[in-house]
Amino acid sequence: MTAFFIPGIVGDARSVEEAYGEMRSRIELELGSLPSTRRIFRLWARRGRVDCITEVGGRDPLHGDVVIAIFDMGPRDPFVVCRQQQLGSREGVREILGCHAYSVLEFDG
Repeated sequence: MTAFFIPGIVGDARSVEEAYGEMRSRIELELGSLPSTRRIFRLWARRGRVDCITEVGGRDPLHGDVVIAIFDMGPRDPFVVCRQQQLGSREGVREILGCHAYSVLEFDG
């Protein structure tokens, strides 16, 4: 399995946790609800008309940017994929997926 990480965030576990908390807070401000604390590593879902696997640390299969986080938003807007446009940036593009996943793999606890 895979230990929790955020691509481009260098430093100790505290730095990674702070970056993750910042991303969760920004999503809450934008969408009006806080993502769950579930830490998703890989998501197999239909995105648009394509079934694909989206994985943290890999290239987004539809856009090509590096995936930095996948958040679970609950039953109405199940997932948000965050992609990094510039290496090392905590900022990125967020995409709300209007679908349910076929399979979800979480990071090691």
